[in-house]
Amino acid sequence: MTEIEDAAILRSWYGPQKPLHTTIQMPEAAQRLGAASFEGGNQVNLDLRNLIALQDIELKIASLQRQISDIPNRISSLQQELQRLEQSHQERNSHHQELTKRRRTLEGGVDMMRARLARLKDQLMAVKTNKEYTAMLHEIQMAEAQIRQEEDKILEIMEELESLEVELRKDESVLRIQTQEVRKNIQACEASIPELEAALRSLNEEKVATEALIDGELLDRYRRIASLRRGVALAEARDELCTACHVRIRPQVYADLLKMEGIHSCDSCSRILYLRESV
Repeated sequence: MTEIEDAAILRSWYGPQKPLHTTIQMPEAAQRLGAASFEGGNQVNLDLRNLIALQDIELKIASLQRQISDIPNRISSLQQELQRLEQSHQERNSHHQELTKRRRTLEGGVDMMRARLARLKDQLMAVKTNKEYTAMLHEIQMAEAQIRQEEDKILEIMEELESLEVELRKDESVLRIQTQEVRKNIQACEASIPELEAALRSLNEEKVATEALIDGELLDRYRRIASLRRGVALAEARDELCTACHVRIRPQVYADLLKMEGIHSCDSCSRILYLRESV
Protein backbone atom coordinates (compact mmCIF):
# COMPACT_ATOMS: atom_id res chain seq x y z
CA MET A 1 0.00 0.00 0.00
CA THR A 2 1.35 3.45 -0.99
CA GLU A 3 1.66 6.53 1.24
CA ILE A 4 -1.19 8.18 -0.72
CA GLU A 5 -3.49 5.16 -0.26
CA ASP A 6 -2.66 4.99 3.44
CA ALA A 7 -3.36 8.71 3.82
CA ALA A 8 -6.72 8.27 2.11
CA ILE A 9 -7.63 5.51 4.57
CA LEU A 10 -6.69 7.70 7.52
CA ARG A 11 -8.64 10.65 6.18
CA SER A 12 -11.66 8.38 5.73
CA TRP A 13 -11.38 7.48 9.41
CA TYR A 14 -10.98 10.97 10.77
CA GLY A 15 -12.36 13.33 8.10
CA PRO A 16 -10.96 16.87 7.91
CA GLN A 17 -8.24 17.50 10.50
CA LYS A 18 -9.29 19.65 13.44
CA PRO A 19 -7.12 20.95 16.28
CA LEU A 20 -7.55 18.81 19.38
CA HIS A 21 -7.03 20.22 22.88
CA THR A 22 -7.06 18.48 26.22
CA THR A 23 -6.09 19.54 29.69
CA ILE A 24 -3.91 16.72 31.00
CA GLN A 25 -0.87 16.45 33.20
CA MET A 26 2.52 16.40 31.47
CA PRO A 27 4.18 12.94 31.83
CA GLU A 28 7.72 12.53 33.08
CA ALA A 29 8.85 11.28 29.66
CA ALA A 30 7.51 14.42 28.02
CA GLN A 31 9.14 16.64 30.63
CA ARG A 32 12.52 15.19 29.69
CA LEU A 33 12.15 16.58 26.16
CA GLY A 34 12.70 20.14 27.47
CA ALA A 35 10.97 23.22 26.22
CA ALA A 36 14.20 24.74 24.99
CA SER A 37 14.63 22.03 22.37
CA PHE A 38 11.55 23.06 20.43
CA GLU A 39 11.12 25.58 17.61
CA GLY A 40 11.22 29.18 18.80
CA GLY A 41 11.73 28.12 22.40
CA ASN A 42 7.92 28.01 22.92
CA GLN A 43 6.20 25.31 24.96
CA VAL A 44 4.60 22.65 22.79
CA ASN A 45 1.04 21.86 23.90
CA LEU A 46 0.74 18.97 26.34
CA ASP A 47 -1.10 16.69 23.92
CA LEU A 48 1.69 16.85 21.41
CA ARG A 49 4.37 16.66 24.07
CA ASN A 50 2.83 13.44 25.40
CA LEU A 51 2.62 11.94 21.91
CA ILE A 52 6.27 12.74 21.23
CA ALA A 53 7.22 11.13 24.54
CA LEU A 54 5.14 8.05 23.71
CA GLN A 55 6.68 7.63 20.28
CA ASP A 56 10.19 8.00 21.72
CA ILE A 57 9.39 5.30 24.29
CA GLU A 58 7.92 2.96 21.70
CA LEU A 59 10.89 3.38 19.37
CA LYS A 60 13.21 2.51 22.26
CA ILE A 61 11.05 -0.51 23.08
CA ALA A 62 11.21 -1.68 19.46
CA SER A 63 15.00 -1.26 19.47
CA LEU A 64 15.36 -3.27 22.70
CA GLN A 65 13.06 -6.00 21.37
CA ARG A 66 15.19 -6.28 18.25
CA GLN A 67 18.34 -6.51 20.35
CA ILE A 68 16.86 -9.23 22.55
CA SER A 69 15.49 -11.22 19.60
CA ASP A 70 18.83 -10.93 17.78
CA ILE A 71 20.84 -12.36 20.70
CA PRO A 72 20.14 -16.06 19.90
CA ASN A 73 21.15 -15.46 16.28
CA ARG A 74 24.25 -13.59 17.42
CA ILE A 75 25.22 -16.41 19.78
CA SER A 76 24.58 -18.99 17.05
CA SER A 77 26.75 -16.99 14.64
CA LEU A 78 29.56 -16.79 17.19
CA GLN A 79 29.31 -20.53 17.88
CA GLN A 80 29.48 -21.25 14.16
CA GLU A 81 32.54 -19.03 13.88
CA LEU A 82 34.17 -20.96 16.71
CA GLN A 83 33.34 -24.26 15.01
CA ARG A 84 34.76 -22.94 11.73
CA LEU A 85 38.04 -21.98 13.41
CA GLU A 86 38.32 -25.36 15.12
CA GLN A 87 37.43 -27.22 11.93
CA SER A 88 40.02 -25.29 9.92
CA HIS A 89 42.69 -26.14 12.49
CA GLN A 90 41.59 -29.78 12.54
CA GLU A 91 41.80 -29.97 8.74
CA ARG A 92 45.40 -28.73 8.85
CA ASN A 93 46.19 -31.30 11.53
CA SER A 94 44.61 -34.04 9.43
CA HIS A 95 46.61 -32.97 6.40
CA HIS A 96 49.78 -33.01 8.49
CA GLN A 97 48.99 -36.54 9.65
CA GLU A 98 48.31 -37.69 6.08
CA LEU A 99 51.62 -36.25 4.87
CA THR A 100 53.50 -37.88 7.76
CA LYS A 101 51.89 -41.24 6.95
CA ARG A 102 52.73 -40.86 3.26
CA ARG A 103 56.33 -39.98 4.09
CA ARG A 104 56.70 -43.10 6.21
CA THR A 105 55.20 -45.23 3.46
CA LEU A 106 57.63 -43.80 0.90
CA GLU A 107 60.56 -44.23 3.24
CA GLY A 108 59.59 -47.85 3.77
CA GLY A 109 59.39 -48.35 0.01
CA VAL A 110 62.82 -46.80 -0.47
CA ASP A 111 64.30 -49.10 2.18
CA MET A 112 62.95 -52.09 0.26
CA MET A 113 64.33 -50.69 -3.00
CA ARG A 114 67.75 -50.23 -1.41
CA ALA A 115 67.69 -53.81 -0.18
CA ARG A 116 66.83 -55.00 -3.69
CA LEU A 117 69.57 -52.79 -5.14
CA ALA A 118 72.10 -54.32 -2.78
CA ARG A 119 71.09 -57.81 -3.93
CA LEU A 120 71.40 -56.77 -7.58
CA LYS A 121 74.92 -55.46 -6.97
CA ASP A 122 75.84 -58.74 -5.29
CA GLN A 123 74.46 -60.68 -8.26
CA LEU A 124 76.39 -58.45 -10.64
CA MET A 125 79.66 -59.91 -9.36
CA ALA A 126 78.47 -63.43 -10.14
CA VAL A 127 77.48 -62.98 -13.82
CA LYS A 128 79.66 -64.77 -16.40
CA THR A 129 78.79 -63.20 -19.77
CA ASN A 130 78.89 -59.64 -21.04
CA LYS A 131 75.23 -59.88 -22.02
CA GLU A 132 74.21 -60.85 -18.51
CA TYR A 133 76.45 -58.13 -17.09
CA THR A 134 74.91 -55.46 -19.33
CA ALA A 135 71.38 -56.56 -18.47
CA MET A 136 72.13 -56.62 -14.75
CA LEU A 137 73.83 -53.21 -14.91
CA HIS A 138 70.77 -51.72 -16.67
CA GLU A 139 68.50 -53.16 -13.96
CA ILE A 140 70.70 -51.61 -11.27
CA GLN A 141 70.56 -48.22 -12.98
CA MET A 142 66.78 -48.42 -13.21
CA ALA A 143 66.54 -49.28 -9.50
CA GLU A 144 68.80 -46.34 -8.58
CA ALA A 145 66.69 -43.96 -10.72
CA GLN A 146 63.52 -45.19 -9.03
CA ILE A 147 65.09 -44.66 -5.61
CA ARG A 148 66.05 -41.09 -6.55
CA GLN A 149 62.48 -40.39 -7.69
CA GLU A 150 61.03 -41.67 -4.43
CA GLU A 151 63.60 -39.72 -2.41
CA ASP A 152 62.62 -36.54 -4.31
CA LYS A 153 59.01 -37.16 -3.31
CA ILE A 154 60.08 -37.61 0.30
CA LEU A 155 62.01 -34.31 0.21
CA GLU A 156 58.96 -32.49 -1.20
CA ILE A 157 56.78 -33.92 1.58
CA MET A 158 59.36 -32.96 4.21
CA GLU A 159 59.41 -29.38 2.91
CA GLU A 160 55.61 -29.24 2.95
CA LEU A 161 55.54 -30.71 6.45
CA GLU A 162 58.03 -28.12 7.68
CA SER A 163 55.93 -25.26 6.26
CA LEU A 164 52.72 -26.81 7.59
CA GLU A 165 54.18 -27.21 11.08
CA VAL A 166 55.01 -23.49 11.16
CA GLU A 167 51.44 -22.68 10.10
CA LEU A 168 50.03 -25.07 12.70
CA ARG A 169 51.99 -23.39 15.49
CA LYS A 170 50.68 -20.01 14.35
CA ASP A 171 47.15 -21.43 14.03
CA GLU A 172 47.25 -22.80 17.56
CA SER A 173 48.18 -19.39 18.95
CA VAL A 174 45.57 -17.56 16.86
CA LEU A 175 42.93 -20.19 17.58
CA ARG A 176 43.53 -19.93 21.31
CA ILE A 177 43.14 -16.13 21.24
CA GLN A 178 40.13 -16.17 18.91
CA THR A 179 38.44 -18.94 20.89
CA GLN A 180 38.78 -16.92 24.08
CA GLU A 181 37.40 -13.84 22.31
CA VAL A 182 34.43 -15.70 20.80
CA ARG A 183 33.56 -17.33 24.13
CA LYS A 184 33.87 -13.95 25.84
CA ASN A 185 31.44 -12.44 23.30
CA ILE A 186 29.01 -15.32 23.79
CA GLN A 187 29.09 -14.81 27.56
CA ALA A 188 28.59 -11.05 27.08
CA CYS A 189 25.54 -11.69 24.87
CA GLU A 190 24.04 -14.09 27.41
CA ALA A 191 24.79 -11.73 30.31
CA SER A 192 23.16 -8.78 28.51
CA ILE A 193 19.74 -10.45 28.31
CA PRO A 194 18.61 -9.75 31.94
CA GLU A 195 19.73 -6.12 31.67
CA LEU A 196 17.93 -5.61 28.37
CA GLU A 197 14.79 -7.31 29.68
CA ALA A 198 14.84 -5.10 32.79
CA ALA A 199 15.16 -1.99 30.62
CA LEU A 200 12.31 -3.26 28.45
CA ARG A 201 10.05 -3.76 31.48
CA SER A 202 10.86 -0.25 32.70
CA LEU A 203 10.03 1.25 29.31
CA ASN A 204 6.77 -0.69 29.10
CA GLU A 205 5.78 0.68 32.50
CA GLU A 206 6.65 4.18 31.34
CA LYS A 207 4.67 3.60 28.16
CA VAL A 208 1.56 2.61 30.12
CA ALA A 209 1.91 5.68 32.34
CA THR A 210 2.32 7.95 29.32
CA GLU A 211 -0.66 6.44 27.49
CA ALA A 212 -2.81 7.14 30.54
CA LEU A 213 -2.12 10.85 30.11
CA ILE A 214 -3.24 10.97 26.48
CA ASP A 215 -6.82 11.63 25.40
CA GLY A 216 -8.46 8.38 24.26
CA GLU A 217 -9.51 9.73 20.86
CA LEU A 218 -6.05 11.13 20.21
CA LEU A 219 -4.38 7.91 21.32
CA ASP A 220 -6.61 5.92 19.00
CA ARG A 221 -5.70 8.24 16.15
CA TYR A 222 -2.00 7.82 16.99
CA ARG A 223 -2.33 4.02 17.00
CA ARG A 224 -4.10 3.90 13.65
CA ILE A 225 -1.43 6.05 12.01
CA ALA A 226 1.39 4.05 13.60
CA SER A 227 -0.12 0.78 12.34
CA LEU A 228 0.11 2.07 8.76
CA ARG A 229 3.47 3.82 9.16
CA ARG A 230 5.68 1.08 10.60
CA GLY A 231 5.24 2.31 14.14
CA VAL A 232 6.06 5.97 13.42
CA ALA A 233 2.97 8.13 13.77
CA LEU A 234 4.72 11.49 14.29
CA ALA A 235 6.95 13.44 11.94
CA GLU A 236 8.99 16.56 12.48
CA ALA A 237 8.10 19.57 10.34
CA ARG A 238 11.21 21.37 9.16
CA ASP A 239 11.65 24.08 6.53
CA GLU A 240 7.94 23.73 5.68
CA LEU A 241 8.46 20.05 4.80
CA CYS A 242 7.32 16.83 6.43
CA THR A 243 10.61 15.07 7.23
CA ALA A 244 8.95 11.64 6.92
CA CYS A 245 7.49 11.86 3.41
CA HIS A 246 9.31 15.05 2.29
CA VAL A 247 6.13 16.66 0.97
CA ARG A 248 5.68 20.41 1.45
CA ILE A 249 3.27 21.39 4.20
CA ARG A 250 0.45 23.80 3.34
CA PRO A 251 1.29 27.35 4.51
CA GLN A 252 -1.78 27.57 6.75
CA VAL A 253 -0.94 24.26 8.47
CA TYR A 254 2.66 25.35 8.96
CA ALA A 255 1.48 28.67 10.40
CA ASP A 256 -0.74 26.78 12.84
CA LEU A 257 2.23 24.61 13.81
CA LEU A 258 4.27 27.71 14.60
CA LYS A 259 1.58 28.76 17.07
CA MET A 260 2.18 25.54 19.00
CA GLU A 261 -1.55 24.96 19.30
CA GLY A 262 -3.67 21.96 18.35
CA ILE A 263 -2.77 18.72 16.58
CA HIS A 264 -2.09 18.88 12.85
CA SER A 265 -1.33 16.15 10.31
CA CYS A 266 0.61 15.94 7.07
CA ASP A 267 -1.77 16.03 4.09
CA SER A 268 0.40 13.45 2.31
CA CYS A 269 1.32 10.75 4.84
CA SER A 270 -1.19 11.71 7.59
CA ARG A 271 1.49 11.60 10.30
CA ILE A 272 1.00 14.02 13.18
CA LEU A 273 3.36 16.95 12.74
CA TYR A 274 5.47 18.78 15.28
CA LEU A 275 8.18 21.44 15.20
CA ARG A 276 11.53 20.98 16.87
CA GLU A 277 14.91 22.54 16.30
CA SER A 278 17.52 20.30 14.66
CA VAL A 279 20.08 19.18 17.22
